[in-house]
Amino acid sequence: MKKVNKTIYMLAFAMTVGLTALGQGIDQARMDRDLKIAENILSTLSSNERNIFSLSRSIESNYIPDYGVIFSLPQNTLIYTKRSKGGISVIAPSTGSGSSYSYVISDDDDESDEEIEKNEEFRKRMDELVTEQMTTFLVDYADLIGQLKPSDRIMLNVKSLKSEVWVSSNRLRTNKNKGKTAEILKSDLIAYKQGKATRDETIKKIKFVDKGGDTMERDLELFSSIFSRLYEPDLSTTYYASSRNINYERIENLGAIFSMRVYSSSENNGLHSIRTTGESGLTREERDTKVNAMYPEFEQTFRENIIDYGRTIRSLKPSEMLVFKVRLTECRTCEMPKSIELSVKASTLNDFDSGKTSRENAVKAISIKKTSN
Repeated sequence: MKKVNKTIYMLAFAMTVGLTALGQGIDQARMDRDLKIAENILSTLSSNERNIFSLSRSIESNYIPDYGVIFSLPQNTLIYTKRSKGGISVIAPSTGSGSSYSYVISDDDDESDEEIEKNEEFRKRMDELVTEQMTTFLVDYADLIGQLKPSDRIMLNVKSLKSEVWVSSNRLRTNKNKGKTAEILKSDLIAYKQGKATRDETIKKIKFVDKGGDTMERDLELFSSIFSRLYEPDLSTTYYASSRNINYERIENLGAIFSMRVYSSSENNGLHSIRTTGESGLTREERDTKVNAMYPEFEQTFRENIIDYGRTIRSLKPSEMLVFKVRLTECRTCEMPKSIELSVKASTLNDFDSGKTSRENAVKAISIKKTSN
């Protein structure tokens, strides 16, 4: 009987994934492959022969239906190890002119006006290099991502930049710079490849936006705190979050992207306890069977929670999206996905809030992508 139930679950799961991909008109395996290749290109472009500067050490990419592709690049770290007379000799990589840029800062906590001016000049050089690398990728390589519609966008999202000076493994100074986004339409790349636009004309089509520092939008912060509370063990009936810190990022014209990781159990002397149900003394096989069975309920209630509480978000434009990326609990023998990504337009949340659409239809409007890695 257990084998029959397992087979039925696998068929249902396969049908769900297949219908999701069919509804989007996307071959997900091919899209995942293209994104991995694009990540590799980005990583290679951002490498520098000095090994001083790296645009990214861990790039994440996501295909979002009705939007396009977004690459998230984490904080930068600049490393300098050359001590000179009077302080630290800062060496910036070349920005394409063939020469590096260097200056000296003192070991003192207080910077002189001259040092501040040089530091600003250095950050300007760093920004030029980031812009150059973003431009090269978008114009020359982003078209390798197949299946995108002409109206889809390819966006690079470089999060808040951080530069650090290290000497003998001791950090001397940290400077935080603003993040940056760059995006281009697939239609602009098609025009370029077909010879209908020059490279310079295509570069001018790229939209660069310098993001603010640590700005916080209260409605997004509130939404984050609501989900943190919903997925504490005493309220959740399936999986739970390990902390009350759900990360999010606001991206203009895209919307808000939230991310969290959920868990299901703890282990002690080889036996497992499921916190949300209070069950304990389970073997690994028993634990996995119960955790696997929880997934359909988790997905459905998560969808409903997005609709029920997403309407508290007021700062999104109707055309923007609420995206939630969830890394699921570890389960070695389960058919459930490893992670899911749910997205819904703010207009759907607004329509539900104003009574223009039913809760059921709003829940159905949520797109979901499931991955097994």
